[in-house]
Amino acid sequence: MTGRPPVSEPWAWIEALQRFGVRPGLERIRALLAALGDPQDALEVALVAGTNGKGSVTALLDAMLRAEGAQGAVGRFVSPHLERFEERFAVDGRPLAGDVMAEALRTARPAAERIGATFFEVLVAVALLAFAHAGVRRAVLEVGMGGRFDATNATDPTLSVITQVALDHEAVLGPDVATIAGEKAGILRRGRPAVTSAEGDALAVVRARAREAGAPLVVLDEVGFVGRSLGWAGVEAVGVGPTSLRSPLLGAHQARNLAVAALAATAWGVPWSAVVRGAASARWPGRLEPLVAHGARWLLDGAHNPAGATALAQALVDLRAAPSVAVVGATRDRVEGELLEVLATLAPRFVATRATGSPRSAVPEEVAARLRRAGVPSDRVRVAPDVAAALPSAAEWAEEGRAAADVEAPTLVVAGSLFLVGEARAWLRGREPEAFERWQ
Repeated sequence: MTGRPPVSEPWAWIEALQRFGVRPGLERIRALLAALGDPQDALEVALVAGTNGKGSVTALLDAMLRAEGAQGAVGRFVSPHLERFEERFAVDGRPLAGDVMAEALRTARPAAERIGATFFEVLVAVALLAFAHAGVRRAVLEVGMGGRFDATNATDPTLSVITQVALDHEAVLGPDVATIAGEKAGILRRGRPAVTSAEGDALAVVRARAREAGAPLVVLDEVGFVGRSLGWAGVEAVGVGPTSLRSPLLGAHQARNLAVAALAATAWGVPWSAVVRGAASARWPGRLEPLVAHGARWLLDGAHNPAGATALAQALVDLRAAPSVAVVGATRDRVEGELLEVLATLAPRFVATRATGSPRSAVPEEVAARLRRAGVPSDRVRVAPDVAAALPSAAEWAEEGRAAADVEAPTLVVAGSLFLVGEARAWLRGREPEAFERWQ
C-alpha cells in the first residue's frame, strides 16, 4: 500500500481489529470521541444512510461541496474501501497520506483499546480526528450498517440523507424492509433537513420517523423528479433544480442518486452552479465502472446484494452492453441467497472466483455450484482460484466467442463483491492488490 509497509504497526493492529466484528451501540464511540477531544464538534456533518446508493450519493455530494470552493475544506468518509485503505478518508477529494493516517491511528489506539472500540468505531473516530486537524469545515460520512446504532450517528448531523432501502444485513437490522428503514431513520435530527429516495414501505417508515423527530423531510418522488439514462454518457436528472443535471455515473439507478444528492446539497445551501459542476465531475470507482484492458471492455460493479445486482442487470440492458462473460464471486453469507440467482442472468458464461484478500469469500466451487443451481449450464461455468487466474481466463473465453460471432471487442462484467471488484480493478490497472486482509 502506498506510503507504508503493509504489515507494520499501527496497520497490523487496525487490520486485526476487523476480526472482532460489529457490536451495535453508541456508548463506545462516544467515549472514544470524548477521549480524543470530541473532534466532531469542529465539523458540520452530513450523514448518508441507505441500503444501495449511499456510496454514490456520498461521492456526488462531496463533489458538489468541493465545486462550491468557498466553504473551506471538505471531508469524505466511505466504507468499505475499494483498492486502498486510505480511500476511506479524503480531504478535498484526495485520500489522506499514509503518514497522516498512521499518526491518527497511533493517537486513537490507547483510548480505543481501553474502551474496547470496534474496527468501524475506530475508523469513524480517526476520520473525524483527521478531518478536524486538516481544517475540514464540512464532512460527508457514509453510514456503515443501519443508522440508529451506527458509529457515524455519534455525530450531530445538520443534514441527513436516506437512499434506497432494501433487504440487507437482516440478522442485525431486522427481517423486513420496514424494520430496516426504521434503523436507517435513526440518523434524523429535530429541525435539521432530511432528504430521501426511499419508496413504498420504507418511505412510509421514514416519513413517520421524520414527523416524530421533527425533521423537515424532502421526498425525491414528490418534487417532480424525472431521471433517465444517457447510455454510456451517464445519467440525467430533471425537476430537482432550475436546470437539468448530468453525471458520468452509469446506470439509470444513478439518476435517483444524482437527484437526491442535488436535493441534499441544495438543502445545505450549495449554489446550483456548484451542484451542476460537481455532478459533472463526480466519479465513483467500482460501480458500473468501465475499463478497457486486455483487448476487452470491462464493467466493474460492486453489486453485493440482490437489489444491487438487479440494478446492474437492468443497467446492462439499458447500455446494450451484452456481456459475453461475467466474473463473479461472493462472501460466504451471500452464496445461498438471491444474489447469485440475479447474477446468473448477467451473461451466457461465467467464471466463478474469489477475493483472496478476504477470508469472508466463498470458495469458487461453491459459487459455481450455486450458479448451476440457478440454471446456468455446467459447461458455461468455469472455476478460477483467484483474480489473477479468473480475468485472463474470462478474457480468453470472451475472445473465443467474439471470433465466432465476428464482433468487436467483447464486454465482460466483474460483480458480486466489492472485495472482488477491488482486486480485479487493481489487476486490470497493473497494480498489486493491497496487503490488507479484508473482513469489513
